[in-house]
Amino acid sequence: MFYLPWLILYELGLVLSGDPYRNLADVWLRNVLQWAGFSQYFLLPLLSCAVLLGWHHVSKKQWKIHWHCLPGMFLECIAYTVVLIGVFRLQQVVVSAVGNLADRPAAMAVQAGPELAANDHLLLNMVGAGIYEELFFRLLLLPAVIWALLRIELKSWLAYTLGVVLVSVAFAAAHSIGVEQDWFTFAFRFLVGVILGAVFLKRGFGVAVGAHVLYNIAVALLY
Repeated sequence: MFYLPWLILYELGLVLSGDPYRNLADVWLRNVLQWAGFSQYFLLPLLSCAVLLGWHHVSKKQWKIHWHCLPGMFLECIAYTVVLIGVFRLQQVVVSAVGNLADRPAAMAVQAGPELAANDHLLLNMVGAGIYEELFFRLLLLPAVIWALLRIELKSWLAYTLGVVLVSVAFAAAHSIGVEQDWFTFAFRFLVGVILGAVFLKRGFGVAVGAHVLYNIAVALLY
């Protein structure tokens, strides 16, 4: 339920605005569906909801919505946004201490693709990045990697830690596609991936999406 408003905002916003731009992770997932013979416009968002409902069913949790928890989850996402911005600033201070480094606010964005700067619907795209990057990297890829590591009989803590690290490397690398990027930017995006991976494992998919979306919006508005 916490995830649903972000999804509606993004998908309905694109339809009403007539904006054809989609986040890179969104495009990847849609290409997979088209390759499988499914091209319906709203199939991907519906499937994302189906995955969450299926996960809820398998985990045998109660089918009860605790509405009073939703505002607290939103405040939690704001707190994670502050943490992510703080991580960037701390990394910037450390790097500046060992060498000259110009102020580079563009490195803070975790939206993939060179189209970002040219798009008129920046905030809408930031919402889409938070949704579909979390869907691809955290909800689908991270559990699959952890499952594979557990199958080779790694200790549980090592499988989860290594899974977060590997997916975070992939997350940072995906943002390097089609753009020039230095090690500072790559390292920051790797740290973002680690933090969001930990948030996903400890607090769930909805909070990870909210934190990612709010962070992207904060960067767009403040920098």
